[in-house]
Amino acid sequence: MDLKHRLSTLRRQSGFTPDEPPMPGVMERLERYRRGGRSGCAGRIGAEALAATLGGAVLEDGVILIERRIGLDESHGRIPLARLLEDYDPLPDARGRDPRQFLFLDTETSGLAGGTGTVVFLLGLARIEGQALVVRQYHLTRFGAEGALLSAAGDWLREAGCIVSYNGKCFDIPLLAARHRLCAVHDPLERLAHLDLLHATRRAFNRRWGDCRLVTAERKLLAFERCDDVPGAEAPEAWFAWVRRNDPGRLPGIARHNHWDVLSLAALVPALVDAHAQPGAWEADVAALARGLMARGEEQAARKLLAEHREMLDGDGLLALGRLHRRSGHWSAARAIWEPLAAEGCQQAMECLAKYHEHVARDPVRALDYALRLPAGAEQDVRRQRLRQKLGLQPAPALFR
Repeated sequence: MDLKHRLSTLRRQSGFTPDEPPMPGVMERLERYRRGGRSGCAGRIGAEALAATLGGAVLEDGVILIERRIGLDESHGRIPLARLLEDYDPLPDARGRDPRQFLFLDTETSGLAGGTGTVVFLLGLARIEGQALVVRQYHLTRFGAEGALLSAAGDWLREAGCIVSYNGKCFDIPLLAARHRLCAVHDPLERLAHLDLLHATRRAFNRRWGDCRLVTAERKLLAFERCDDVPGAEAPEAWFAWVRRNDPGRLPGIARHNHWDVLSLAALVPALVDAHAQPGAWEADVAALARGLMARGEEQAARKLLAEHREMLDGDGLLALGRLHRRSGHWSAARAIWEPLAAEGCQQAMECLAKYHEHVARDPVRALDYALRLPAGAEQDVRRQRLRQKLGLQPAPALFR
């Protein structure tokens, strides 16, 4: 993207039209922020009217609260929300977590690149209360009320124990931490554990799907299709249209988009449990799931997963299963994997068999047979010469090593 196009995009996101004056100077904007952001167009719009448009109520000056209670007997896509209270054991990321301490979180901001000038103008949160999923959206109506928005949201989430987000570790949480610091407001999120569902989704489907965006996960895992959705990428432009021109036109659509984001976060947890428990049914990447278990030190669970879904494994997955059999001393099971692969020309399998026959089976003849099939190299030359010596053979001429 060339500089001219980037500048045009930034101006559009900031709500400028060609006949508008340029952005106020830095000192003017700082003074406006110091006074609470009351000057300009936003100050002329009644907050009550905007709250009614959004389906919420004025919580305090500059902050609108939109609250919805969704019974756990309802569904989002194919997922009954009551499944939020089920066992999460198949999903390593959520194992042992109390779902009643989950805080589902998503933000809409004044810019998509982050940075000090990016404001969180819509903070969507949800948690389980009794037999309902309560969704709260805190909507900013002017710049100077950002601290009030963060404080109000903080009062509601003090009992949370774990944030659940989608790419929140890279975007939402660092941005919110910066906004809390700039507003001199205590950040209650910094003490919480974090379950970023993007990581679990990528692990299972990165090699299966074209992308792992939230809308893709909604369609493939939740069977949920958005209708008349306003893309999140339009949030900055919608926000500045309100701040600069008193135009709330797209803000209800942005609020609906954020509401769906938060609901999808909740429904994705049991959906990802299903995908990890039955990867074959969901065409998940079994080898990648096993690597995730191995990274957590759960080698026995990884071996069991690969063995149960052996028919789904490619060469790399079969080699991973062979390594796990080898590490657990299950040599016959390892050979049953390596020998067919070696017959197909897999060099890693041949090397594993050369090592096995030399050091475990003590069969230097077969070990040398496999070693001779491997490409020449310093390590292989040493192995071949060592095996020839064990067999009492003359060293091979350098030309034939």
